Amino acid sequence: MFPLKTNIPVTRFAYGVWLIILINIVIYIYFRINFHGLLFADHGFLPLKLSMPSEIVSISEKMSSFFTYMFLHSSFLHTAVNMYFLYIFGKNVEEYLGSVKFVCLYIVLGVMAAITEAFMMPSLEYPVIGSSGAVAGIMGLFIIFFPFSKIKTFIFLLIYAIIRNIPAVIIILLFLIFQLLLWYSEQFFNLNKYLHSFQEYIGIKNRFISISNVAYWMHFGGFLSGVIIGIFIKLAEVIKGKSNNR
Repeated sequence: MFPLKTNIPVTRFAYGVWLIILINIVIYIYFRINFHGLLFADHGFLPLKLSMPSEIVSISEKMSSFFTYMFLHSSFLHTAVNMYFLYIFGKNVEEYLGSVKFVCLYIVLGVMAAITEAFMMPSLEYPVIGSSGAVAGIMGLFIIFFPFSKIKTFIFLLIYAIIRNIPAVIIILLFLIFQLLLWYSEQFFNLNKYLHSFQEYIGIKNRFISISNVAYWMHFGGFLSGVIIGIFIKLAEVIKGKSNNR
């Protein structure tokens, strides 16, 4: 299933969403032109670095990686998919919050996703990059702000394709379930071995797609943070509304 658009009209330009998209695209292009192998290691989020002494990894480098990692992507497809989902869900969330609050919360959610990854995978030896944790957080906010919304979705089943309006709750829950199934398959069934065999069979020889590169805990941490923050925002609105009615 591929989401196309929400059924919630947008009445103003999503400055925050487009600013984030533009920054990510510019950084990706710069990365492609000025590639060097240490970029991800220097600016990606590496939980193992957090436990290293400051003589080896400075405190500023440790802290900055909580922010810089979410603006780095490994490929055009990686960038495009994350920015597409940000656009689909982000423009409605931005209109609800306002542009400044939206951008600030986007960064906060990215940091919370990194904290979750560090807590769950403290000895991870390769850097994590990408905005998917922050985008998952925006999806969490969306589901709280617009729980009864529907998403026009392209559904492809082998040779059969249709477009249907599906409740946003179902789309996002399926996304989370898919993440959980991938993680479970990787942990207990060595799915990468079969995935690589399939790629060799269809003629891919060099660059394998590997699900072990997916930051599952960032996705869950970002989404859960978005849900919790969204609930607090809604509760604050209810309390404020009651105080104004007195």
